[in-house]
Amino acid sequence: MMKRRFWGLVGVAMVSLTACTGSPAEPATVTVTETQEAEAQGTGPEPTMAEESAPEQPTTADAGSGATGATEQTFTMPAVVGQNLQDAQDLLQTMDSYVMDQQDATGLERLAIDDSNWTVCAQDPAPGAVVPISTVVTLAAVKLDETCP
Repeated sequence: MMKRRFWGLVGVAMVSLTACTGSPAEPATVTVTETQEAEAQGTGPEPTMAEESAPEQPTTADAGSGATGATEQTFTMPAVVGQNLQDAQDLLQTMDSYVMDQQDATGLERLAIDDSNWTVCAQDPAPGAVVPISTVVTLAAVKLDETCP
Protein backbone atom coordinates (compact mmCIF):
# COMPACT_ATOMS: atom_id res chain seq x y z
CA MET A 1 0.00 0.00 0.00
CA MET A 2 2.88 2.34 0.80
CA LYS A 3 4.44 1.77 -2.65
CA ARG A 4 1.14 2.51 -4.34
CA ARG A 5 0.75 5.76 -2.48
CA PHE A 6 4.36 6.74 -3.26
CA TRP A 7 3.95 6.11 -7.01
CA GLY A 8 0.60 7.84 -6.95
CA LEU A 9 2.21 10.94 -5.44
CA VAL A 10 5.03 10.78 -7.98
CA GLY A 11 2.47 10.61 -10.79
CA VAL A 12 0.52 13.59 -9.44
CA ALA A 13 3.75 15.55 -9.02
CA MET A 14 4.79 14.82 -12.61
CA VAL A 15 1.43 15.89 -13.99
CA SER A 16 1.53 19.05 -11.87
CA LEU A 17 5.03 19.95 -13.04
CA THR A 18 4.10 19.33 -16.65
CA ALA A 19 1.11 21.61 -16.29
CA CYS A 20 3.33 24.36 -14.84
CA THR A 21 5.49 24.68 -17.92
CA GLY A 22 2.81 26.71 -19.68
CA SER A 23 2.04 26.78 -23.34
CA PRO A 24 4.62 27.88 -25.86
CA ALA A 25 4.45 31.52 -26.84
CA GLU A 26 2.81 32.35 -30.12
CA PRO A 27 5.31 33.14 -32.85
CA ALA A 28 5.89 36.83 -33.40
CA THR A 29 4.50 38.40 -36.52
CA VAL A 30 7.25 39.83 -38.70
CA THR A 31 6.58 42.29 -41.49
CA VAL A 32 9.26 42.72 -44.14
CA THR A 33 9.18 45.73 -46.42
CA GLU A 34 11.37 45.56 -49.50
CA THR A 35 12.24 48.61 -51.54
CA GLN A 36 13.70 48.29 -55.01
CA GLU A 37 15.19 51.05 -57.10
CA ALA A 38 14.23 51.27 -60.73
CA GLU A 39 17.19 50.86 -63.04
CA ALA A 40 17.56 52.35 -66.47
CA GLN A 41 16.52 49.85 -69.11
CA GLY A 42 19.14 48.61 -71.59
CA THR A 43 20.32 51.77 -73.29
CA GLY A 44 23.35 50.19 -74.89
CA PRO A 45 26.21 47.80 -74.20
CA GLU A 46 27.32 47.19 -70.63
CA PRO A 47 30.27 49.33 -69.52
CA THR A 48 33.75 47.84 -69.38
CA MET A 49 35.72 47.50 -66.13
CA ALA A 50 37.56 50.74 -66.92
CA GLU A 51 34.25 52.58 -67.30
CA GLU A 52 32.95 51.12 -64.02
CA SER A 53 36.00 52.27 -62.04
CA ALA A 54 35.21 54.94 -59.49
CA PRO A 55 36.95 56.70 -56.63
CA GLU A 56 37.40 54.77 -53.38
CA GLN A 57 34.57 56.68 -51.68
CA PRO A 58 30.91 55.98 -52.45
CA THR A 59 29.67 58.16 -55.28
CA THR A 60 26.38 58.87 -56.97
CA ALA A 61 25.63 59.36 -60.63
CA ASP A 62 25.46 62.90 -62.00
CA ALA A 63 22.02 64.49 -61.73
CA GLY A 64 22.00 65.23 -65.46
CA SER A 65 22.72 61.63 -66.48
CA GLY A 66 19.25 60.32 -65.61
CA ALA A 67 20.62 57.41 -63.54
CA THR A 68 18.76 56.74 -60.32
CA GLY A 69 21.19 54.64 -58.23
CA ALA A 70 24.58 55.12 -56.63
CA THR A 71 27.66 53.43 -58.04
CA GLU A 72 29.25 50.74 -55.93
CA GLN A 73 32.10 51.70 -53.62
CA THR A 74 35.54 50.66 -54.89
CA PHE A 75 39.07 50.31 -53.52
CA THR A 76 42.57 50.02 -54.95
CA MET A 77 43.92 46.52 -54.36
CA PRO A 78 47.11 46.71 -52.27
CA ALA A 79 50.16 44.48 -52.78
CA VAL A 80 49.92 41.82 -50.04
CA VAL A 81 52.19 39.06 -51.43
CA GLY A 82 54.85 38.28 -48.81
CA GLN A 83 52.72 39.57 -45.94
CA ASN A 84 51.30 37.58 -43.06
CA LEU A 85 47.85 36.30 -44.12
CA GLN A 86 46.11 37.79 -41.06
CA ASP A 87 47.75 41.18 -41.64
CA ALA A 88 46.74 41.10 -45.32
CA GLN A 89 43.12 40.36 -44.38
CA ASP A 90 43.13 43.12 -41.77
CA LEU A 91 44.46 45.60 -44.36
CA LEU A 92 41.76 44.64 -46.87
CA GLN A 93 39.07 45.04 -44.22
CA THR A 94 40.23 48.60 -43.50
CA MET A 95 39.37 49.25 -47.17
CA ASP A 96 35.86 47.80 -46.69
CA SER A 97 36.79 44.62 -48.59
CA TYR A 98 35.26 41.73 -46.65
CA VAL A 99 34.65 39.20 -49.44
CA MET A 100 37.75 36.99 -49.32
CA ASP A 101 38.76 33.46 -50.23
CA GLN A 102 41.94 31.84 -49.04
CA GLN A 103 43.67 28.91 -50.69
CA ASP A 104 46.57 26.63 -49.84
CA ALA A 105 49.23 27.66 -52.37
CA THR A 106 50.81 24.17 -52.19
CA GLY A 107 47.66 22.61 -53.64
CA LEU A 108 47.20 20.36 -50.59
CA GLU A 109 43.87 22.07 -49.83
CA ARG A 110 44.74 22.63 -46.16
CA LEU A 111 42.60 25.07 -44.20
CA ALA A 112 44.27 28.08 -42.60
CA ILE A 113 42.78 27.75 -39.11
CA ASP A 114 45.14 30.35 -37.61
CA ASP A 115 45.67 32.93 -40.36
CA SER A 116 48.63 34.47 -38.53
CA ASN A 117 50.65 31.27 -39.20
CA TRP A 118 50.49 31.69 -43.00
CA THR A 119 52.26 33.89 -45.57
CA VAL A 120 50.56 35.20 -48.73
CA CYS A 121 52.15 33.83 -51.96
CA ALA A 122 49.68 35.07 -54.58
CA GLN A 123 46.71 37.39 -54.81
CA ASP A 124 43.82 38.06 -57.16
CA PRO A 125 43.00 40.83 -58.16
CA ALA A 126 46.47 42.15 -58.95
CA PRO A 127 47.99 45.01 -56.93
CA GLY A 128 46.82 48.42 -58.12
CA ALA A 129 43.55 47.18 -59.61
CA VAL A 130 40.55 49.37 -58.77
CA VAL A 131 37.72 46.97 -57.92
CA PRO A 132 34.28 47.10 -56.28
CA ILE A 133 34.21 46.16 -52.61
CA SER A 134 31.99 43.19 -53.49
CA THR A 135 34.82 41.60 -55.53
CA VAL A 136 36.06 38.26 -54.16
CA VAL A 137 39.70 38.71 -53.18
CA THR A 138 41.60 35.41 -53.36
CA LEU A 139 44.76 35.00 -51.29
CA ALA A 140 46.92 31.89 -51.79
CA ALA A 141 49.22 31.20 -48.84
CA VAL A 142 51.63 28.71 -47.27
CA LYS A 143 52.58 28.11 -43.64
CA LEU A 144 55.27 30.41 -42.22
CA ASP A 145 58.00 27.74 -42.34
CA GLU A 146 57.28 26.86 -45.99
CA THR A 147 58.34 28.54 -49.23
CA CYS A 148 55.91 29.70 -51.88
CA PRO A 149 55.71 27.40 -54.91
